[in-house]
Amino acid sequence: MLPAVAADDPVIYLSDPQIDESSGLAQSNRSPRHLWTHNDSGDSARLFAFDHNGRVTGGCSLAAVKAIDFEDMASFVQDGVARLVVADVGDNDSVRPFVSLYFFDEPDPNRQTVIRDWLRVDLRYSDGARDCEAIAVDTETETVTLVSKSFLPIASVYELALPARPVAEGPVIKGRTSGSNGDNDDDSPPALRLVGRLPLALITAMDRCRTTGDILLTNYFHLLRFPKSAPGRPWWEQTPVITELPRLRQIEAVASDDDGRVWVSSEGTPAPLARVEEPVTP
Repeated sequence: MLPAVAADDPVIYLSDPQIDESSGLAQSNRSPRHLWTHNDSGDSARLFAFDHNGRVTGGCSLAAVKAIDFEDMASFVQDGVARLVVADVGDNDSVRPFVSLYFFDEPDPNRQTVIRDWLRVDLRYSDGARDCEAIAVDTETETVTLVSKSFLPIASVYELALPARPVAEGPVIKGRTSGSNGDNDDDSPPALRLVGRLPLALITAMDRCRTTGDILLTNYFHLLRFPKSAPGRPWWEQTPVITELPRLRQIEAVASDDDGRVWVSSEGTPAPLARVEEPVTP
């Protein structure tokens, strides 16, 4: 069996004790040696930036945003600008009438920043409320993909069009015409498009490989690398390469860096970060 972590690359522990439930992970597009993360539910609407040695170097908070259950995030470049999206989509009891995605320009990972210009997109699932912890962005097809989490081996794959980068300054809310907090609002948000299903349980994170375009999914024990979609063969209909994950407490975040290396983080204090050693393909 292949080792989960390379012998010369042990588990790294993030230096800020405030990161105790790392639930999302994304490679910075402003600094190739930096990653972003956020905590699970119970924290404020904030992100932490750290380098590949685990040293926390900066962070940001979203002004006037109340985080319900941040579960994943993704980084991408849009119109030549580094961008982030944070998915407030956690719903363990499958009761939320809608979920929200927050899009904004990536700040400097070496500073503390307050984000005042963000775009919130409210969405609902076409087949009823459900839990979700996985999101990825494909700028080639201009789509955002979410994969649901279930104790049963049925993971639903949803897509929406990547929203345009707003020109106006200040908070912008799309998908609802009134009741920005979702209270006493008769206007339903647009429905996410159900595009496929996977025979997988407990999907906890997602990303796109930066060098291959492959889709990376994790559960608590394995990394699943799906070949990127091809004409007539979407990624969710292809066979993944499965790699055992490091033995961390509770892995709920995955990210690919600019060299195609895969990183995962876990709950715990201090928060652990580790590289996944995947099989070498001929």
